[in-house]
Amino acid sequence: MTFGVLYQELIRGSGAVIPPPWEVADNGGNETTVTVSLFVSQFRSVMFDAEMTFDIHQSWTDPRFKNTSRNPNDYNIYKAEEFENIWRPDTYIANEMPNGVFETTPTDNIYAYFNGSLFLTTRHSIIFHCDVKLFALPIKDETCSLYFKSASYSSKNLKLIWKQVNPVLYSQNMETYAVKIHKTESKLCLLEDNVPCVHMVLHVQRKHQVMIVQVYLPSTCIVVITWLGFWIHHTEVSGRTRISTISLTAIVAESVAVLIINPDQVHIAAIEAWNSGCMILITLAFLEFVIVHNYHRRRMANDPIVQPMQTTQVSSSETKNVSTHIKAKQLPGKKNLSKSKVSPERIHVVEVGSDANEVVNPKNVHITPETIDRISSIIYAVLFLLFNVYYWSFFLTEADKK
Repeated sequence: MTFGVLYQELIRGSGAVIPPPWEVADNGGNETTVTVSLFVSQFRSVMFDAEMTFDIHQSWTDPRFKNTSRNPNDYNIYKAEEFENIWRPDTYIANEMPNGVFETTPTDNIYAYFNGSLFLTTRHSIIFHCDVKLFALPIKDETCSLYFKSASYSSKNLKLIWKQVNPVLYSQNMETYAVKIHKTESKLCLLEDNVPCVHMVLHVQRKHQVMIVQVYLPSTCIVVITWLGFWIHHTEVSGRTRISTISLTAIVAESVAVLIINPDQVHIAAIEAWNSGCMILITLAFLEFVIVHNYHRRRMANDPIVQPMQTTQVSSSETKNVSTHIKAKQLPGKKNLSKSKVSPERIHVVEVGSDANEVVNPKNVHITPETIDRISSIIYAVLFLLFNVYYWSFFLTEADKK
């Protein structure tokens, strides 16, 4: 009968919980080292929380399972119902959210090799917090940390270490949901309360194309549509007003949507600064239209130079009188002008000032509303361009200093 079978019968018959390896006399009181590695199959980061599904692999040495008479690469398999009678590490995730573990599935087997090594795999699906740089989000990276600690043992007897080669592996078909893990750090924790601990840091980068489509592109289109309103005549009150009010409502709705999805009303400086800048530009465009339209009305009412040239279309009866008057004053020997083909609709009476040589006073020359609109459209475009230059240069460089 092999050693593994004898030991299996022993733990079945005893009914007692097996003591940890360092309490075994053959171990000489040495600490037990547990090697940890992860295999990540799914990761999702939603602002301040991250969801991750992974398998945690733990291996350790127990001298009670060593059998020098057997091939060290051979192993025995212990079923799940025997787990309570086999010592195994009580590793847990220290920084998980309360009730954040919504699935923990151990494997059905523990593999015990005849060289004394044991191997256990446990699957976890957890929710945990991430350290987010609010000032630069979503342009800069965020970091998500995981702490694996022992629940009841001290570092004097138990030691947790990372696997030396590839401590964290990712599935080739891993879904990351609009984010990318571009760097992973696995290191030991600082000694805190003499508790065994290992620390993993995930550097998460949000995909810029997602944020461009969801945040920056819609607001840019709103700003451009507002700029096109400058090319609508200032007398078209309904058209200009609708463009301004709809654009302002759209940008406010986008800003409110960003606030709603943020927990605890946390402010995201980068997105709020962008939406605020767009909102200010749209408000200025609407204010410019109000000023230009009011200026046009006052100018039409008070300035005589702007009065339209008084042309009065002559009625058909007046046309006959004019034709009769022309016939009466025809010069002898000249061709009868009354037979010329002149359309009555083209005959106008134009009132001209008595002094044809009157010089226009430069003080009476004013800037037209159309000119103000053209100048304002140029200023509006330049302001939006300068805002983009300052915004991206600041949040891509200076934001790291905040």
